[in-house]
Amino acid sequence: MSREDLHDAFIGELSRKVPRRADLVNQIADILKLEKESIYRRMAGKVNFSVRETGILAQALNISLDSLLDRDRKVQWLPFVLASPMRLRSMDTFCDMIDRNLEKIREINRGEPAETGNVYNSLPMEFFISSPLLTKFMFFKWGNYFVQSEEFNDFSAWRMPERLAAIPAKYGEIYNFREAFHIWDSSLIWTLGKEIVNFYRMHVITEAEKREISHELKELLSRIEQGLNGTYVSDIPFPEELDFYVSSINVGFSSSYYASGDRQLALLQTNFSFSVIENSEDTFQQIKEWIRSFRNISTLLSRSGRIERRLFFENQHKIIDQLL
Repeated sequence: MSREDLHDAFIGELSRKVPRRADLVNQIADILKLEKESIYRRMAGKVNFSVRETGILAQALNISLDSLLDRDRKVQWLPFVLASPMRLRSMDTFCDMIDRNLEKIREINRGEPAETGNVYNSLPMEFFISSPLLTKFMFFKWGNYFVQSEEFNDFSAWRMPERLAAIPAKYGEIYNFREAFHIWDSSLIWTLGKEIVNFYRMHVITEAEKREISHELKELLSRIEQGLNGTYVSDIPFPEELDFYVSSINVGFSSSYYASGDRQLALLQTNFSFSVIENSEDTFQQIKEWIRSFRNISTLLSRSGRIERRLFFENQHKIIDQLL
């Protein structure tokens, strides 16, 4: 793609972000601190946006320049933030990320209930936050991986920050979906069990704590199965239209989408990288369809799959017993 072609594609993307021309010009003028006449000349192609201006607008309006460069290849390029183990000074950055995502989900669910689709390779927060010790362990292990602090060498002495302790109540307020599906990585419980064992072997958690955490994990699995059977009502108001799948292969990542009306949000993460996509309908639709496509390599355990469901959860309990 030539420089002129890229500039035209960038202007086209700006126009898709804010369809009304006058509103778009006003917004760009505010972002770049330029006169409106200068913006009109750039939008008309008489003057090109500078590299600096393009970068500022791409960041402010969440536009992927890589996506524009490779548009003809029909390959979706996403910006990723890379996280390094033992890099953060405190849990504040992690808390900030959770708060931002929860606020975005709250905004999407404002008014008309939204739809959501999820693929998980790690135990999802909406499931474990009703299990106190398991919740503490999930947050603690992330601190152990990412935060440079001796406090994450002693599970017994560690106390959750107030911001993390407040998350369960926030989830109850925002979890308002008309339909949802969850796809669990086939190795999710095995991986979590190995983490619990590793923390025990490193003398970070005690024998008693290992037993109590595994007990809560088994109770959680039982509640999920009962919820899918219709015999248990979760603390989190799961929608009636809830589909629960387990993948046939190890997918190795977590990704979610949330959509309601013209509001969209997509999240994609591995253990050490993440990406957030919002206010980009074309990109969002591609990610949404990509997430939904994983149902094709997964087994549906909700609705009528009672036998498959029983066998799956029975096997998860055996995995925990064998590891712990």
